[in-house]
Amino acid sequence: MVELSHDFLKPVLHRDAIMIDATLGTGRDSAFFLTKARRVIAFEIQPETAARCRQRMNDPRLEIRVENHTHIADLDLEADGVIFNFGWDPEGSHDIVTQPEDSLTAVQAAQHCLRVKGRMALVFYPHARGRQEADRILAWLRTLDHRRYPCEKAELINSDRSPFCVLIERRR
Repeated sequence: MVELSHDFLKPVLHRDAIMIDATLGTGRDSAFFLTKARRVIAFEIQPETAARCRQRMNDPRLEIRVENHTHIADLDLEADGVIFNFGWDPEGSHDIVTQPEDSLTAVQAAQHCLRVKGRMALVFYPHARGRQEADRILAWLRTLDHRRYPCEKAELINSDRSPFCVLIERRR
């Protein structure tokens, strides 16, 4: 699903792009954005994870904020693209996970940051707490005007344990 989300975001990734990695984790999404973007803002709540990514990706275009992704609301910018990978950092503590209400707040803030024709990818993992988070965010996404924010869901239909992805574009 990460590859699918990257493919979806490629059209908005260019040399002047401003991209948001709302859930830094291993840094895979930020590294993808840094192949072209002018600026990448990444959020991570685990200081050790943020430090590890800073060492791996020593790039002045990358701004890592060690704070909850709800702080996307504090950004005064228009983003070309946003990505979320919900759950936990595979290389960090599995006890520290994104929370449903915080994640909903962050997705709503990111939606307001998107420029027209901007895109957002949400990757969900179906562990027990992740299912609650996905259900909460999906319920809100269903309320959006499909002409302004079409949302597509991609998932394996023959596996209950596979991650799934929601792809959103701001049309106007």
